[in-house]
Amino acid sequence: MIIFEMMPKRIIILLLGLLPVSWAQAQIDPQFSQFYAAPLMVNPGYTGSVEAHRVIFNGRIQWPNLPQAYQTMAFSYDFWRPELRSGFGIQVLTDKAGSAGLRYTTARFNYSYKVIVNGWVLSPGIYFGYSLQSFDANKLLFGDQLDFGQGNLPPSQDPNVGKLNNIQFFDTGAGLLVYNAKTWFGASVFQLNEPNVSLIDAEAKWPMRIVVHGGTRLPIYGDKYRSKMVSSLAPSFIYRYQGGVHQLDVGMQYLVAPVVVGLWYRGVPFMKSANGGNSNESLIFSMGLIFDYFEFGYSYDFTISELSARSGGAHEVSLQYEFSLVAHPRRVKRKNQVLPCPTFNKKTNFGAGIFRKN
Repeated sequence: MIIFEMMPKRIIILLLGLLPVSWAQAQIDPQFSQFYAAPLMVNPGYTGSVEAHRVIFNGRIQWPNLPQAYQTMAFSYDFWRPELRSGFGIQVLTDKAGSAGLRYTTARFNYSYKVIVNGWVLSPGIYFGYSLQSFDANKLLFGDQLDFGQGNLPPSQDPNVGKLNNIQFFDTGAGLLVYNAKTWFGASVFQLNEPNVSLIDAEAKWPMRIVVHGGTRLPIYGDKYRSKMVSSLAPSFIYRYQGGVHQLDVGMQYLVAPVVVGLWYRGVPFMKSANGGNSNESLIFSMGLIFDYFEFGYSYDFTISELSARSGGAHEVSLQYEFSLVAHPRRVKRKNQVLPCPTFNKKTNFGAGIFRKN
């Protein structure tokens, strides 16, 4: 239960109205350390970036040792239609934090279109989202209720309390993904329209989130003729900026099929945090299993900021499944057979060329 002791009620209401913005600035948007396993949250240009239909589940618990830890879950489904040279996808995400059950839920429709230019695939993408932000008002305790002790408390009599509302809003964003057989990079912008997310009749815009990311796969071949790639290294980075907050993840994955392990650093070196301390956030250890159509990943964030290990870090899992449906009756033209994005963990040798045969 949240207790606002002896504070003027108008200030309490103001703080509640600013809570979504403060949450966004401290936490940025809900996010995953295994960003490579949540591609639609990174860039809508990833929509339809594999040959098959793709279903992904992501789950994260952050700071489990602290009261009311952040809990984030996401589900996405996307697929590629070669005759349209287009990718389509949907994504649902929910994030809960705080003792009043502040919950952010969003559903997004994604679209991308792919163009081949001199051996590179250009994949611009857009999304349209509908979101709900809610909380449990019964878990809020105001100053005029404290006089009645801890028994059956009457509702607060302050008329401003009635202005507290759950809110709904639309948002949109866009991105561009560029890749060839082994390298990828891109940029995206989320919440382009900066929707108003105040829980009262006030103005509290959700700031835009800007993302820049990239990486490459360095194959390690099993024989001198390079006929089969048995392992690979995949250095990569993702940079986020939102509401005055900078965040950088940089690290590397090592794949020896079917096992993959990774090590990442999160922080912005040589930059001070908002309270004047260092901006080091965490070291991230990841591991997983990669099969032909199924991937499993687990990661743990070891906190190296001022919170230290008392926060409990963060635990995260990801599940990905790819499957094929009945082929489209029309023959797909060769020019529409676009190479899938290499990403981190694919076992196939991507040096074979830009186009794929059926």
